[in-house]
Amino acid sequence: MKLEMRAMMVLVLLGLIAQCVYGFDSDWDFNGTAYEEPAGSSCALLGSPDGDVYGLSFGDGTWIRDTPIFGDFGLSLFENRKEDAVFGGVSMTLRIMPHWKLAPFVGAGGSFNYALTSGNASGSSSSIPAETIAEKAASGSAESYWGGHVEGGARLWIDSGIRLIEVFGRYTWSSIGQDSNYWLIGISTGIAL
Repeated sequence: MKLEMRAMMVLVLLGLIAQCVYGFDSDWDFNGTAYEEPAGSSCALLGSPDGDVYGLSFGDGTWIRDTPIFGDFGLSLFENRKEDAVFGGVSMTLRIMPHWKLAPFVGAGGSFNYALTSGNASGSSSSIPAETIAEKAASGSAESYWGGHVEGGARLWIDSGIRLIEVFGRYTWSSIGQDSNYWLIGISTGIAL
């Protein structure tokens, strides 16, 4: 099952890379960039209030022109002590966020989080039952998982090299199970590229 999932992910990634590098000709003459407004790149520090999940996220945002609809594609690297592993994630979030100097927002999205490493479960301070920790340690690896999230926060636009400061809260549902759901608090800033 895991091999099939990895093979599917590789095929999707290869298709996206081919699209970016070579493009695909079609009779459909639609130019999506005419409806997009680049919002730029950002970097966020993420942490859960209980200290079980923390890491970094890098995003690239786009507005739908003349609307409050904002999309953010993100890559993340984080430790999840609930799963006793380090994960690399790919996510997409859609937000409703006005074009104001101080803009509140709400959003929702999804992610795939790939288990890069699995730590030793002994000495873990998590609230997961010992039997579950022992099973994961015996298997030698943590599970990759899909996540769905909702978020809310505020963004302050700044007329300097930083461009923005953002504070948000996010709740993530994990495909592993209810015990693996978590809250995150994020602080983000713009990156001038």
